[in-house]
Amino acid sequence: MKKTIRGFWEFFQIIGYCSGILWETSRKFFIIRMLINIVSLSVPFAVITFTRLLINLLAGIGSEDSQPEMLMRSFLIFSLLLLALNILNKGIGTLSTYYTGLHRDRMDTVTKHRIMKKASELDLSFFDSAAFYNEVNDASMNSPLVTNSAFLAMDFVRYLVQFMVAFVCLFPFSPLLPIVFVLSVIPCTVAELRQVEAIYGFQRQYMSEERKMQYASDVLLEREFAKDVRIYNLFPFISRKFLGIWEVLFSKKRKISLRYTRVLILLSALPEIVAAVFLFLLGLSVLQELHTIGDYSFLQGIMTQVLGSMYMVIYSYTQLSDGKMRIQNYRKFLGLQGNIRTDGEHKLEKPSFTVEFKNVSFRYGDNLPWILKNVSFSFHSRQKVALVGVNGSGKTTVVKLLLRFYDPVEGQIIMDGKDIREYTLDSLRSRFSTVFQDYSNYAFTVGESVSLSDVSKAGDMGKVMAALKKSGADGFTARFPQGVDTYLTRRYDESGQELSGGQWQKIAIARAFFREADIYILDEPSAALDAQSEDEVFSMFQALYAGKGAILISHRLSNVHLCDVILVLDNGSLTEMGRHEELIESDGMYAHMYRLQAEKYQDVK
Repeated sequence: MKKTIRGFWEFFQIIGYCSGILWETSRKFFIIRMLINIVSLSVPFAVITFTRLLINLLAGIGSEDSQPEMLMRSFLIFSLLLLALNILNKGIGTLSTYYTGLHRDRMDTVTKHRIMKKASELDLSFFDSAAFYNEVNDASMNSPLVTNSAFLAMDFVRYLVQFMVAFVCLFPFSPLLPIVFVLSVIPCTVAELRQVEAIYGFQRQYMSEERKMQYASDVLLEREFAKDVRIYNLFPFISRKFLGIWEVLFSKKRKISLRYTRVLILLSALPEIVAAVFLFLLGLSVLQELHTIGDYSFLQGIMTQVLGSMYMVIYSYTQLSDGKMRIQNYRKFLGLQGNIRTDGEHKLEKPSFTVEFKNVSFRYGDNLPWILKNVSFSFHSRQKVALVGVNGSGKTTVVKLLLRFYDPVEGQIIMDGKDIREYTLDSLRSRFSTVFQDYSNYAFTVGESVSLSDVSKAGDMGKVMAALKKSGADGFTARFPQGVDTYLTRRYDESGQELSGGQWQKIAIARAFFREADIYILDEPSAALDAQSEDEVFSMFQALYAGKGAILISHRLSNVHLCDVILVLDNGSLTEMGRHEELIESDGMYAHMYRLQAEKYQDVK
């Protein structure tokens, strides 16, 4: 009993939540659709009532006390009223379609935008988890269903009221009939709810498999994979993976659906049988002159309303019960909270400050190996700092901790005398401009792609041009027919341009230059550049660094020898720190790596 009560309580909570979303999305559309529903609810009962009066009027023609003129006047009035009601019903239906479409479009946008907003607020650590991608996928897939459920909630209330009105109209004729009707519907409703729960449980269980299918589809549809698909003839392989997963999922889902469909076919006939029996008995009472023909027509119309509204209540209820689970997961996703503290109140506004890593240790999970262990160092914001080491030594992790994508598991990062968690995230991150090794390529215009690092100045095309010149990207963007308004893709615009890896990297570097920061972070900024372009970029960096600080991560040690401080990381530990000359003289890991690279260049010569 408690479980049933809790289920109903959760159901009506969903009704309230859906109504709240509809209200927040557009109060105007919400009110208009409520008024439309009230009219739509009232018109059928008005039609049934006037039809009953009209039939009784026609049945009374020829009786001794009938008055032809009055009958004709009444007939004309009832006919016109029925015509007006039918026209009103059609017009209301058209208006409902119009406003529902507008409201639905706005609702779709709102639900998707909330997912986008929440994803942008979450820590980077969420994106390291496969479970999180399942949740994102579930929320994204359910976004249209949340919209659908919100509209079903309004329909459920409408049809429930319609059923209750019809229920009351039936009661004077037969107090037992409405109760029998309700009882006949319960088995079918329970079976449909169990089917909904079983199918949604199946979808949640196999969410990862559906993501694999989507990925297989993306491989064949995305430009990123197009060359490999053709040169290696990958379609048969990808197709087998896609269809193989689909066949397994389809087979399992079909068994679940078939099991419940057999039961539902039988149970759905019960209300129809009850209605047929009642109308048969009512017809006998008309023959026995216990009821009029108008009464029969009225009750037949009311029965139609009972059955129609009852089925719609059941349909809306089962769909909302399905939606309830989906909305709960949608709300669960929107309720996710990051691990990064965001309650810092201080603002880092000084252009000059110190940074200190104090016994910092970090790993991505409790059962995973340490990426950094007891790392300590300090530098000034105006200094040029290099992080060097083999792959996996923790260089990029240092940057991620500094930008508070993650927080240290142990130790502290102190900036200008305060733990960086005491600063607001915006004021902290605004002091930096970055080019990551896995930089992003945006399918926007040249101007938009460059100005993303400081969208508050996106309209400053002079600043965009200066950033393009600093990165060397002006050499190819100047040839574009539409200049900085050229889209960097042909996916959405036939006149767009497709870039090479090196060109994309120059756009990413221009984006870093566009932002006026105190410290520039460059993670392998020349990885996709040829030797000449690399030399040009680092010459430009030196101009950029003037009066600024920089953190440079590079495997090419010839690019870091002019830095003020070089930090050598090995297996998560800081093994060496100093200037280039000092590290060469100490003859440690840095000196060994530097000589290896120098020897390769000498061999080439």
